[in-house]
Amino acid sequence: MTPLSDALTMAQRRALAAFEKAYVAGAIDSEYVPARLEAFGISDPIDVAFLMAAWDVLSEWGVAEPTMGQRVNGEKRYATEGQVKFATDLLKRGKHQPLAEADLRGMSFERASQLIDALKNERYVASEWDVPF
Repeated sequence: MTPLSDALTMAQRRALAAFEKAYVAGAIDSEYVPARLEAFGISDPIDVAFLMAAWDVLSEWGVAEPTMGQRVNGEKRYATEGQVKFATDLLKRGKHQPLAEADLRGMSFERASQLIDALKNERYVASEWDVPF
């Protein structure tokens, strides 16, 4: 992979994560989805249908963003942007298989700290980190 293809892949992942968030929150009409997905590289109609079905399940079963009160009270603190970037960099430097950025962003603040510590202290075992956080 080249730096350009890496950058494109990361940009597509970020775009898809942002788009998913907006769709699940009800901010995007379903008729708008296929054209926008095609714009950033997801054009197979079957893939689009499966993706939208998955998002519909997420929306229906209440995967909402934490409220301001939950954020302030620390009920669920997510990994910071700095933690995501640092963990990604440490994974690359250690020549480890990178974790999906969406998975890193979905980690709790504490779990991201544990990952960074494991990577820094060379105690990282990939099989312990290959499940959703």
